[in-house]
Amino acid sequence: MRIDYFNYSISWRSKNYRYGNHLSSKIGNDFEYSGSKNFNDHPDLSSIDIKNSITDPHENIFVKTFNLNNPVNLVALCDISSSMFAMKENNSTIKLLAKIIASSAVEHGDMFSMLCYNDVIKNNLALESSNNFHTIGKWIDGLTLEGARATSDHISNIAQKVPNEKSLIFWISDFHHSHKHINTMIEQLSNHHVIPVHLSTEEEIKRLPSYGFTNFKDSELSLEREIFLRPRVKEKLLHDYRKSKEKTFHIFAKNQLMHLELDNGIDMNAIQQYFMRAVI
Repeated sequence: MRIDYFNYSISWRSKNYRYGNHLSSKIGNDFEYSGSKNFNDHPDLSSIDIKNSITDPHENIFVKTFNLNNPVNLVALCDISSSMFAMKENNSTIKLLAKIIASSAVEHGDMFSMLCYNDVIKNNLALESSNNFHTIGKWIDGLTLEGARATSDHISNIAQKVPNEKSLIFWISDFHHSHKHINTMIEQLSNHHVIPVHLSTEEEIKRLPSYGFTNFKDSELSLEREIFLRPRVKEKLLHDYRKSKEKTFHIFAKNQLMHLELDNGIDMNAIQQYFMRAVI
């Protein structure tokens, strides 16, 4: 199955010189013309810059140079605490979103890795950097994300598990965390460019009946209670949810992080529009 991908541009991507012919018609995509250097500095006849060589008044010979973009790591950092699976669809949503990020990385000549966390980080839930999409997709398909009851409040070594070099980290979560925990995570990942991807449940709340009994379950605490919904109760649930979400988004803004909100599934147009607005 063909997996969609999104386009992105990374301003802090480091570049190396490459000598030789321009191999791409897309300026700045893979190889970007940088200028010319003296043949004595790089004696390669296949790289001769004929125009600059024959027009130089001092009769110097030049070779062409190009900027070569170094690969960047795109990391899917996935919260798999129990609250993430209160909506059963999130299991497939996380996997599909990870594949889309991986497909985008491969399409742009970058690397992809994935790290899932709850109370602990297990080796079988971490994928090393790769650009082989077939291998990545097979690994993601084999993941078992939902397991025993787990929170995500005790992770203190996330920074040691992601790549050392600056990476583009997609932090995928419902952000059912304390504000202190969110700030701690952001601080740990401060060497990287973090994109919080908020899997919203607002539409799920809106779909609740205005009247009738319903069960509410805290997946992390294994507590369940039955309440009778009325329009006023439903409105309070929605208000409290929006208020909590607003506070979380304020934390992101304060740390100069532009969040991406996905509600009711994955919207590729919303993702692409994000990268048209965001400066990475």
